[in-house]
Amino acid sequence: MSINRLSLILTLTVLLSAPAAGLDSAPDSSRVMTVDDLMGIRNLTEVRISPDGTRVAYVVSVPDLEKNRHDSDVWLVDREGGAALRLTAGLGRDDHPRWSPEGDRIAFLSDRSGATQIWTIAPSGGEAVPLTELKGGAGSFTWSPDGRLLAMLLPDGAAAGDDAPDKPASELIRPGETPRHIHIFLADARDGSCRQLTRGDFSVESFAWSPESGRIVYAARPTIRVPDLFNSDLRIVDIGSGRERDLVARPGPDTSPAWSPDGDRIAFVSTNRRMEWIANWSICLVSAEGGEVRNLTPRFDEFITRCTWSADGGRLFFQANRDVTTQLFALEVESGRIAAVSSGRRVYGGFSFSRDSRTAAFTASEPSRPGEVFISNLDSFRPARLTDINPQLEGIELGPMEVIRWKSPDGTEVEGILLKPVGFEPGRRVPLLTYVHGGPSGKFAYAFSPQIGGGSPIQGETYPLQVLAGHGAAVLMPNPRGSYGYGEKFRMANVGDWGGRDFQDIMSGIDALIERGIADPERLGIMGRSYGGYMTAWSITQTTRFKAASLGAGMCNLVSFFGQTNIPGYMEYYFGEDIWKFGDLYRERSPLTHARRVRTPTLITHGEKDPRVPLPQAREYYHAMKRAGVPVEFVIFPRQGHSFHEPRMQREALLLNLEWFTKRLLDE
Repeated sequence: MSINRLSLILTLTVLLSAPAAGLDSAPDSSRVMTVDDLMGIRNLTEVRISPDGTRVAYVVSVPDLEKNRHDSDVWLVDREGGAALRLTAGLGRDDHPRWSPEGDRIAFLSDRSGATQIWTIAPSGGEAVPLTELKGGAGSFTWSPDGRLLAMLLPDGAAAGDDAPDKPASELIRPGETPRHIHIFLADARDGSCRQLTRGDFSVESFAWSPESGRIVYAARPTIRVPDLFNSDLRIVDIGSGRERDLVARPGPDTSPAWSPDGDRIAFVSTNRRMEWIANWSICLVSAEGGEVRNLTPRFDEFITRCTWSADGGRLFFQANRDVTTQLFALEVESGRIAAVSSGRRVYGGFSFSRDSRTAAFTASEPSRPGEVFISNLDSFRPARLTDINPQLEGIELGPMEVIRWKSPDGTEVEGILLKPVGFEPGRRVPLLTYVHGGPSGKFAYAFSPQIGGGSPIQGETYPLQVLAGHGAAVLMPNPRGSYGYGEKFRMANVGDWGGRDFQDIMSGIDALIERGIADPERLGIMGRSYGGYMTAWSITQTTRFKAASLGAGMCNLVSFFGQTNIPGYMEYYFGEDIWKFGDLYRERSPLTHARRVRTPTLITHGEKDPRVPLPQAREYYHAMKRAGVPVEFVIFPRQGHSFHEPRMQREALLLNLEWFTKRLLDE
């Protein structure tokens, strides 16, 4: 990093609390957000209600810049609210809390002693006790209903110590080699002794206990490679004898099983033999003895990832995207009737249910507040907030968010979120940054951290949206065709058409904000990561309207990307299975093909170890832009993958993007 860049970053860090020039000053009691405020946000990562519904365990993760890691601890709060109890306070990671069936112990994962192991602690507090001593560490686990065992997924041979062989491992890399299989292991809840339950030339991806604790139903696929996501089947294994039998064996994914309380039926999610990457997933039902499979949600037009039985076996709860929110739904098993349990402009998630399924604890986020722990009775959904995880944000003035809609040129209605600047004055035009989400089947949600992306910490967001709003920028976050939350037809509407009508959806959203008198047409910027990086790279080849761009982990050459990525099937789905037959389309929709047209100053950021969009994609675009004489800056983040996981690298990315757009778009 140059001395000039370092000086500018340090200056920006000091001055981030100053109001944007020309805007009304914030009240003395408040200030605008800084990058260090973002780095100080505590992230709620998991919520688990006790079996009797009286207490809630949850995990809070905090970035530690000094140690360059995210530390997490388990907390406990009463369902009536009040002061929360911090159950764990060890250095490092304490997470994945799971109540014992009787509610007298909480087991959790911790790396406090080195390798990750299962520990247990009493809900009243006290010292945590290690349960397992696996050389290679323990993995995510589930209690058996009788409380005698814990089942977890580990690499084949882990319980025998095969995960730490005496001879050194080969340093050779063989891309075509089958990865080590993942199997079910059982740990004794008393002494932690562990044994392997399943064996064979397959990998287990999900499982569920039978109510009497004597059997496990699991989903298995040939390998853990991403393409084998679409080749999973269901099997049942007996705990005592180890005998197995097939339950559901058919083309496509059949996974995430859930055993009914009476032990007679198994619900699971499936595409019903469809092999399309973004097709709707449904809830299906099969007898525990096997036989005909019944699709329970054939008309529910969204993606379902898992489900949970009610205590009486009459309903299945599931959560799904619904426009810019995520909601909880209840399915009546016999009638097939589906009703929304939750409602309103919040993003709900992580639902955990009491034993009698009358009460649920969950996370909820809204534009003015990061995720908090909520609880509600399910017969009458009235969310009550139990925590205040980030009280330090109270004195910070945030830019307001608004859900907006507009018409694309072909008449399609498109929805998005507009983040307005702090102190926004109607009638006065402001700089507009357009932020394109990943996927393309991701979406922006009406939440503090708007992009839905798998539960990563807020700091993993490389664009400091509220900081930019504090410096006078508006941010448009469109959900163009291809996004989740609007049904399968809309989600599939850009298959074979990246950079076509989805690009028009985005540009028409910008035009709508110009027509409303909000956006300054002379101060437009664009940014995004992954597919959002692709769309950023594509947009600046199609128009010179943008004065600055920032693309992260973006695909620029779809032909070479096909041979570099760890998900080549994804591109085959969108652009055609035979790259030799459809090569012209791959080339035509590659930003690299049109890079000579680019005139927009561009920042390119990329993780050094990204397997999804490998680093050569960024190098190709950088060299093309240099040859075209375009102002371009290329920054590689060491050790980072498709998402940035180290707090220091996350902070650097936030500062780089703030500097880039401040200098080229926000400074007057």
